[in-house]
This record gives sequence, structure tokens and C-alpha cells, in this order.
Amino acid sequence: MWDKLKEQFNLLKLEKKKLYLVTNSDKFLSKDIFVDATASALQGGVDIVQLNEYSIPDNVTVEIGRKFRTLCDEFGATYLVNNRVDIARITEADGVHLEQGGISIKDAKEILDENAIIGKTVHNTQEAYTAAKEGADYLILRPVYINPSESETFDDNCIYEVKKNIEIPIFLSCDITLNNVERIVQNNDIHKIVVTDSVMYAKVPELAARKFLTYL
Repeated sequence: MWDKLKEQFNLLKLEKKKLYLVTNSDKFLSKDIFVDATASALQGGVDIVQLNEYSIPDNVTVEIGRKFRTLCDEFGATYLVNNRVDIARITEADGVHLEQGGISIKDAKEILDENAIIGKTVHNTQEAYTAAKEGADYLILRPVYINPSESETFDDNCIYEVKKNIEIPIFLSCDITLNNVERIVQNNDIHKIVVTDSVMYAKVPELAARKFLTYL
């Protein structure tokens, strides 16, 4: 019974979320500028932030994660950590996002708080069905490109099938920019997207986030 209530609770928390930011600090000159850019994005309406950092020491990641926790609380956003369940727990994240080949959803749930949100990246319908069956609270769908040289020629049927048959929230991730977001959203009838550089490295992340939201 509790598992069902937890599932419903997390679905309610994610139902209205539309703009999912995966962070990237590589091009920032300092962690403070990086955090400031993330804060600007949150001010613009980003409602999920995923801390996704591998090139900085763990102690710095934890420091940044704690700042993200405070910022997300301030803006009413969801704070997640990519793959690192230990850092998610230390920084009191709302949950963790798992990549293919990472630890299992079951193990992540056992390590984190019983209310933790667990997401999974999937690339095709089979991975999506498996993740949903294993208890993922949401999915990031990165469909395989039909033509790798053309970032928008992905498998439309995969998106349609996943949306049709899976009830948990689906966020589309496919190199979305302000130049192509309207076309991608309309062509696939999807209104939850993942962004990274197009917001993180915008001149004013707040304005970029607000612009993306006008299409969602």
C-alpha cells in the first residue's frame, strides 16, 4: 500500500514539471558563477535541476549540491543528482537520476529516503517499459537518431509508443535549442523537455528558461 501511495505522491510532484535542467559546469570560470547561472535558470522557471558533474572533486560537488538544495527550496523546484546516490543522500536531494548501466532502481530506493524520486534515462521502448516496470517515477527519453548527423531525425514512433503506453512523466532529451524547440514540441506533442547548454550558457539563463517555457 505504501509503495502505491509513494508512487502517486511522486507523480503529483512531477505532473506539472516541464523544464528539466541538467547542469554542466565545464565552461564556467568558477563554481560561484556556475551556481549563479543555475540560480538564474531557476528564477526563469526551471522546475527540475539535475546536478550532473563528473569533472570536479566530490567535496566540491557536495558543496554545490547543498547550494542547489537551498536554491531549489527557494524556487519550489525539484533537486536531483545524476547517478551518485551517495551525494544525493548527503545533500538531501529529492532523488536521483540513473543512467543505463548504473545501479538498479531497487537499490537506489533502498539507499535513499522512501519518498525519493527515481528517474531513468532510456533510449527505446524496451528500456522504457523495463524502467517503468522496475518502479521509475519518471523517464528521460533520448531516442536513437535515425541519421546521427541530423539531431532532429529521431525515431518518432518510439516517442509515440512510450507516451501511449507508459503513464509516468516522460521528458524528451534530444539536443533541444531555442531554434528547434517549437518544431520538436509540436511535431511530437510533448511538453516536458530536458535542456543543458542552451540554458546554462545563455547570456541570461533566466530569459532563456522563460523563452523555452513559452513553447511548453
